[in-house]
Amino acid sequence: MKKKIFFITLAIIQIVIAIYTMVNADTITQKNVEELQQTQESMPTELIQEETQQMMQDMTQMVEDRGAASIRVTSGICVLANIAILIISIKNTILRNKGTIIVSCVLTLLLGANDIAMLLAIIGLIVILALKRVNPEDFPVKKQLPVLEKIETNKREVIIGIVLAVAYFSQFIWKDYLPENEKIYYVTIIAFYLIIITLSILFWKKTIKRDFKALKENFGTYLKHILANIGLMYLCLLPVNIIVMAMTGNASSANQQNLEALPSWFVVPLAIIYAPIVEETIFRGLIHKGIKNKYLFIIVSAICFGLLHTINSEVTLFNIIVGAIPYAVMGGFLARIYSKTENITTSMLSHFIMNALASIITLL
Repeated sequence: MKKKIFFITLAIIQIVIAIYTMVNADTITQKNVEELQQTQESMPTELIQEETQQMMQDMTQMVEDRGAASIRVTSGICVLANIAILIISIKNTILRNKGTIIVSCVLTLLLGANDIAMLLAIIGLIVILALKRVNPEDFPVKKQLPVLEKIETNKREVIIGIVLAVAYFSQFIWKDYLPENEKIYYVTIIAFYLIIITLSILFWKKTIKRDFKALKENFGTYLKHILANIGLMYLCLLPVNIIVMAMTGNASSANQQNLEALPSWFVVPLAIIYAPIVEETIFRGLIHKGIKNKYLFIIVSAICFGLLHTINSEVTLFNIIVGAIPYAVMGGFLARIYSKTENITTSMLSHFIMNALASIITLL
């Protein structure tokens, strides 16, 4: 009973703090911008490099442009995480759902924009980690991922796969020669993307129906696996992005900057429809068809996916390689999800969730 009351109280306080933070996002952002400006002004210019100054300016500009939106999104995630804790606590299934509570506390610790919220998250983590499962009802009932039979690739699919890969990568050659007329440019690009999506669906014609059916019938089991991997991926990306930012001096990649320069009506469907279908077909599906070893597949998929996002946008070889690391981390986790489930719709759904979150942050 004591632990039930503790976690109910903890969750309610965290929800209140997160909602307060969302409401005051603009004020908090302005305060953060002022603090960054004061820090930059207090730094002796003769002792710091020009790249460091530029990085500080970029960071300040990024906080000013997206700070409030990011705070609202992250606080919203904290609200959802603590609602999960609240429901679990009310049902008195705390020990059975120990992992969910740990993940929720970690999310609040990482995403909470308030020191009190972060402190409470640490306390919650300490308490839940100290609790031991003793009785049989305290242990979760684990549902195994369904085992899907491997479907052999026929000659027709091999041909479609080759055509798909050649057509997809051809865009990095002919895109530079498109006319400057905006209407012609977008009509050509959209027509090309529709062709690529059609080829992707044709490539998976034999398996997509089966995979989608399995996803629908085992959605809860698949979703737990997907969310666990996405959560772990973001934990890995936090230090990786900080290191990459320090090494390149850029707050965001050239690929991200190029996307932000495009109209939202074009970028959003590209991110949440085209990318999950096409990129998963090529960088997970096609590569997995050729590489059977799980670990080699994940490594190759990660490297290819990372370089795709920088090789045509970054200027220097150093930035191409270093800038590809965060994307490689994402690609590696998407490959990990696919290799575990052998269901292409799971990696497509994972890709959709990741890009949808990024689109929401960009648009808000």
